[in-house]
Amino acid sequence: MIDDMTLEKAVKLAIATEKAGADFYADLEKKFAYEDDLKNTFAQLVVDERAHEAQFKRLLEIVPKDEDKSGKEDDYAFLTATASSTFFQGDVLKQVDQIKDVTDALGTALAFEKSTLQYYTSIRDVLGDNEALNEIIEAERQHVLALMKVILADAKFRGVNYQW
Repeated sequence: MIDDMTLEKAVKLAIATEKAGADFYADLEKKFAYEDDLKNTFAQLVVDERAHEAQFKRLLEIVPKDEDKSGKEDDYAFLTATASSTFFQGDVLKQVDQIKDVTDALGTALAFEKSTLQYYTSIRDVLGDNEALNEIIEAERQHVLALMKVILADAKFRGVNYQW
């Protein structure tokens, strides 16, 4: 999908990414069902990722089909590079049975969120300022911050709409 990257392909990859993330978090929610706080963390991430998937589907409707890449060659190159990152090669989202413990689960979730944040920011670099995309980027940023707080301070993850 990343050969001859276009904005349309980038958004389609983002849709697939959000679906994969929601599925992964749903599996983690089941795996850690015995741990209420962790189960709730992953349950909220499922809700958020499904909402992002819907937002990207709406964004796909307004993405230009015929793109003029002139003057944005570096932005497209960076978009391709971020799509080629470790995450998009399938190495960040481990199979749930490979997750050893809570620390591993949260670390994998954090790596996923950081990768998607960088990727979505590179989409914005190509597309330009877009309210829907800005909301998704901010939500991913909040996921990174919230997961860091859970990891470092044993805080509770309450979703992107919660004010700390």
